[in-house]
Amino acid sequence: MKTFKLIFAAFLMCVTIISCSTAKQSSDFNIDYKLEKVVFDVKDNRVKQLLERQKNKTEFKKGQSLKKSTFTKERSRIVKLIRENHNSNFSVNKIRFEIDTTLADNKFSVVAIVQE
Repeated sequence: MKTFKLIFAAFLMCVTIISCSTAKQSSDFNIDYKLEKVVFDVKDNRVKQLLERQKNKTEFKKGQSLKKSTFTKERSRIVKLIRENHNSNFSVNKIRFEIDTTLADNKFSVVAIVQE
């Protein structure tokens, strides 16, 4: 009976430790990061100029929260713009985003990389 009580007590301690560490991990992912800045990394000058001219139509707005849907919409916007004005065969796979969440005060920056 004593052995059972010791095993049960150890089990409860493990459950408590696991639930505490899980709660901490999940709270880390609930941080609301706000957009600080966006930079476009484009090697092709014509595409770079095209994106600069249409910069006011970007889906990225300073201060907005980090959401996957924003990146999906911005990728679609860039693809459509390039296909209509530069290269009708441009592939969505040639656009990627690098996100930096190491900025102070829960802010993030984005580098939108467009390869030609």
